[in-house]
Amino acid sequence: MKKNKPILKAISLSLMLLTTGSLYAQFGQLGQVLATGEDDATEIFEAYLSPYANGMGAALSTGWYNTAKPHKLGGFDITVSFNVAMIPSSDQSYDANDLELGDPANGLTVDVTGENSPTAAGKKNAGQTLTYNQNVPLVGDVPIASFNLPKGTGFAYTPMPMLQVGVGLMKESELNFRYSPDIEWGNGSKIGLWGVGIKHGIKQWIPALNKLPLFDLTLQGGYTKMKSTTGLNFQASAYQDMGINKPGDIVLDIPGYYDNQELLLDVSNFTANILVSGDFKIICIYGGVGISSSKSTLQLNGNYPFPEMDPNSGQLQITEETALTDPIDITIKSTDGSATKPRFNAGFRLKFAVVTINFDYTYANYSVASAGLGISFR
Repeated sequence: MKKNKPILKAISLSLMLLTTGSLYAQFGQLGQVLATGEDDATEIFEAYLSPYANGMGAALSTGWYNTAKPHKLGGFDITVSFNVAMIPSSDQSYDANDLELGDPANGLTVDVTGENSPTAAGKKNAGQTLTYNQNVPLVGDVPIASFNLPKGTGFAYTPMPMLQVGVGLMKESELNFRYSPDIEWGNGSKIGLWGVGIKHGIKQWIPALNKLPLFDLTLQGGYTKMKSTTGLNFQASAYQDMGINKPGDIVLDIPGYYDNQELLLDVSNFTANILVSGDFKIICIYGGVGISSSKSTLQLNGNYPFPEMDPNSGQLQITEETALTDPIDITIKSTDGSATKPRFNAGFRLKFAVVTINFDYTYANYSVASAGLGISFR
């Protein structure tokens, strides 16, 4: 039984995800994300979900500005923006051969059939087939489990709406704040974000430029943090639906013990840019070049039922002692733009009295299209 423990963990976590349906809109269906024990779970979860996590980070990095010109002292704007990051085709699939699956030191090996598997952002095609083999003395490799890696969602975008406020300070400086209160839906699930940024005019400090009209040159930086919680409900009775409890096996439900399950996704982004814009009466043309760095943490918290063999009876049993607790904790770091690979942004803003409408596009590994509607004074 000990040799088969990674496979039972795979079944446990896969079933748990299958019972959740759609965890939330950005991730779509996570039901078929495969977890083959805590080590293999980390490998497959990260390969499958990283593109969405990176896309969210990229979407959080944009929408900070629609002009390089800071507000005058006391001026302000309130803008609703909608940013959509586009996941590149290179990150819409992965090869399970590149993952460190199984436990060869203990005779557990994995055969991979097929060319590639879709990530969460990939096509709605079944992934590669994994066959787990356990080496048995005097017998050889014995197949003990075979299954396909999960399909993609067919949706290679991460949309991110947000509300932002900018307030003018002295010396051509401006503070920006973005915030969304926790939005709750069923099963205790919620999502919210906050962020703070700053913009400072540098043309004023360059004698050759400070007298030139119609254009502005500024430095801009911003930090945004998004956190979501998705309630889960995976009970021991789910094993009955997959036929793991054959006649004579024991499946034990412990009322309330598995009610603390949740999926946590925490995404933070930092961006820094040099901006330039030309402001005219109705239209403003703006652009920038800069860097962006994101960090995402994916955690599966709570207690999850897991069957183990009772050495006395030879039957499967599920107890508090056999439960998996907080089985997944993944950190995904992505630098979508760096000192050697900057990101570029260009766009325009239309202003009608105090009402503004803007559109821009950020070119990077994860490119982002943005649109905004707001009001602006001074």
